[in-house]
Amino acid sequence: AVCALPKSLEGTGGPFNADCWDPAGLTKSNSEETILQWRAAELKHGRVAMLACGGWFHTAAGLHPIGDAAARTRVSDDPIIALQQLPAAGLMQVFFTLMCLEYMFTFVTPAPKDKPWDTLGMSEIVADEEKPSYKRLQLQEINNGRLAMIGIIGLIAGEVMTGDYFASVKNLCILAAAAPGGGGAGYFTPCSIEGFPPRAPFDFLTTSPLGGPPLAAIFGSVVPPFNLGA
Repeated sequence: AVCALPKSLEGTGGPFNADCWDPAGLTKSNSEETILQWRAAELKHGRVAMLACGGWFHTAAGLHPIGDAAARTRVSDDPIIALQQLPAAGLMQVFFTLMCLEYMFTFVTPAPKDKPWDTLGMSEIVADEEKPSYKRLQLQEINNGRLAMIGIIGLIAGEVMTGDYFASVKNLCILAAAAPGGGGAGYFTPCSIEGFPPRAPFDFLTTSPLGGPPLAAIFGSVVPPFNLGA
């Protein structure tokens, strides 16, 4: 759809650079300031959703050493159950950290009014904000954020309704290489390299990453050209 966007949003309406995804026609009946604030809110929700999807996947893959340390036991690979297993003090620390970030970006170092989503001040270090490659990065962020918002809702709904938390993510070869007990067998076996994933993955729970075995001891069975043990 073709619709009027503030100058700072031109080329980033999505899903493509010449588009403006606005099925409700919100850009036609609201001020530029309101549209900018809504874009900032959309980007913030998208960023949080992308982090949430990443957190969900690595937890479902069995990679949750921080949660295990906080709970002083190995928590569930189901993210919803793992959340309930964390002590209240741990959840309060997460909440307090988020509130500190919100306060800082709202009152201490607020974003520019014409770019309320620019919390890190990228506009001050980017030489040309109209450069196509930079616009493309902005477009990728908004599109990935929109997808992540739908994705995390789907993951939560699927777990609540069916109990399936996408446990098959463990079978992705790159994750199975690090997850305790990972084997790489199942729905996803994209790696055809013999000996990969390794049969004895590094156990983050019992061995310190600094004092543990070298990478060659973990990935030494991988054949060239990925032979890290050579």
